[in-house]
Amino acid sequence: MSTNLRTETEQVIFQSGAGGYREYRIPGILPLKDGALLLACESRAENKGDWGDIDIAIWRREKDGALAQVLRIGQSHLPPDGSMRTYNNPVLVPDGQNVHLLYHLNYERAFIRSSEDGGHTWGEAREITAAYREFPFAWNVCATGPGHGIAMRDGRLVAAIWLANGEVAADGLTRKHWPSVAGCVYSDDHGKTWRAGALAEGMANGNETTVAQLPDGRLLFCYRNMNEARRRMLGLSANGETLDALWSCEALPDPMCFGSLAAGEKGVLFGNCASQTARVNATVRYSTDAGAHWDTLWQVDEAAGYIDIAYANRRVYALYERYFPEKRLVEEIVLKISEEIAL
Repeated sequence: MSTNLRTETEQVIFQSGAGGYREYRIPGILPLKDGALLLACESRAENKGDWGDIDIAIWRREKDGALAQVLRIGQSHLPPDGSMRTYNNPVLVPDGQNVHLLYHLNYERAFIRSSEDGGHTWGEAREITAAYREFPFAWNVCATGPGHGIAMRDGRLVAAIWLANGEVAADGLTRKHWPSVAGCVYSDDHGKTWRAGALAEGMANGNETTVAQLPDGRLLFCYRNMNEARRRMLGLSANGETLDALWSCEALPDPMCFGSLAAGEKGVLFGNCASQTARVNATVRYSTDAGAHWDTLWQVDEAAGYIDIAYANRRVYALYERYFPEKRLVEEIVLKISEEIAL
């Protein structure tokens, strides 16, 4: 069903320099049952890449477009003082009337916070690093997602993760994000406890990953990786505990950037930078055969970067970075909402 959806709404959510932060990155989006959206990102105080003074921001967007910050996690000094307190990779996970937020500190400790009122208020942080220690992989870097997690139709919560055993830099603190593996964690008790799920084997440095449940109940994973083909890898699992298939998808070129899956009623959507060489051409595709074939659905923007997508209320939602390579800067995180469509 190749088409090109029209954009009905465009709204800049985060702007470089706002609030004293140099850059906002790593977007995540979660539609709520009342029509509002929860929006997540990293707020980066300085130009140190994935390390440094980094906070997490959660905002709630009402149906009329009004925005309010509902949670800030971090200890950044603004202006930055050169210290390193890296709160990273916020991942929102739906759970009936509740919402969970998974995130990390310095890529070595994992935490969860939960909300029972649509993100207006949040409970205390609980550490869940033990679940990541269950994986048969020696790591010194752990992260979830980014993007969003899912609730399966049987109530199981699933969030994609990646682990790395990276070389430690001369500062003794920061570590490279490879060699790496990708997988998931899951919870069967509404986020109280988490267990290690399937790890994908057979790809070059699998890392940032996304997951969606297919109409037939299986889970589809889509992996960023370092294979020379510059293609996304796809995997299928019955329940997230083991991986039943893994393959390179010729229809999904990728410049080694984060991309996002979202479940429709009849198929599954995938959004990423539609290029093998650059972070450009934010595009959403659609598959009705468990990822075997993909049609272009929505050409979101010529600019691109990390993108998280959702499908709700018969509309596609895209929260993405407008990255400008010549400036080496994400100037904006933008929300676009498509026209109505049945998927």
